[in-house]
Amino acid sequence: KKVFRDYDQVALDAQYEQRAWVPHADDIIRRFGEASDEVRARLGEPGTYAYGASAAETLDVYGFSTRKALVFVHGGAWKRQSKRENAFAAETFIHAGAAYVALDFALLPAVTLPEMVGQVCRAIEWVASNLSENVFVCGHSSGAHLAASALTRVACVRAALLVSGIYDLLPVRLSARNVYVRLDERLEDEYSPIRHTDRIRCPVTVAWAEKESAEFARQSREFGEKLRAPTHIGNDMNHFEIIETLANPRSPLAKTALEMIA
Repeated sequence: KKVFRDYDQVALDAQYEQRAWVPHADDIIRRFGEASDEVRARLGEPGTYAYGASAAETLDVYGFSTRKALVFVHGGAWKRQSKRENAFAAETFIHAGAAYVALDFALLPAVTLPEMVGQVCRAIEWVASNLSENVFVCGHSSGAHLAASALTRVACVRAALLVSGIYDLLPVRLSARNVYVRLDERLEDEYSPIRHTDRIRCPVTVAWAEKESAEFARQSREFGEKLRAPTHIGNDMNHFEIIETLANPRSPLAKTALEMIA
C-alpha cells in the first residue's frame, strides 16, 4: 500500500534513513570528529558562549572575528552529533576573515522540534548581537532544515548555504522517523520551510550530493526551484561526504560558501 507518492511504508522509511544509503556513515562521522580534533590541535580550544538559558544552548567560536561570522548548524537526524565534531571546516572560513561558529542545541527526543528551531534562532540572533552583524549560515541535513526554519523566523542573516536538507516534513511525518520527531499536521505545516519561502529574506544556495536518496534529492531540488535559488550538486558524493568537502577551500562546495561570505 502506497503511503507517500510511489512509496510503500518500508520504501518511504528507507528514503529517510541515511544508513540505508551510506552503510559506513558512522565511519564518516568519526572522521568529522577526528578532523575537528585536528583543527583544535592547530587553533587551540574555541571560545564557548551561552546563547540561552539551558545547558544545551552553547556555541563555540573559532577564529574570533567581528567582521563576519559563519554559523554552522550540524546534522544528525535531529537526534545525534554535537558542535564538537563539526569544527572540521573552521579553517576554511577563518582564512577568509570570518569567525566560524559551531552551534550546540538540545536534541530530540529531549525537546520538541519547535524548541530546537527556537534555539537555533536564538543562537543566530546572539551571534548577530554579540559577534558580528554580518552573519552567514550553513546547515547540513537536519541542520539544513533547522537553518531554513530559522531563515523564515529571523531577519539578521546575510545569506545561507543549505546542504542536503529536508524542507517539506510531510514524508517525515508519514515515515518511521515520526516515532521520535512527533509531528502532527499543524507542526508539519508550520515547520516545513518550503511552505514559507515568502518569509525568507536573504539569498540562499541549495546544495546536495549526487548519491542522495531519491527523496533527499527531490527535497533539495524542489526547495531550490521554489526559492529560484542557485543550486550545487556534489558529484560522486554521498550525503555525508559532501559536507566534509567544506574543509577543503578548493572544493566546489567551499568555493560556493566563500563566494557567499565574500
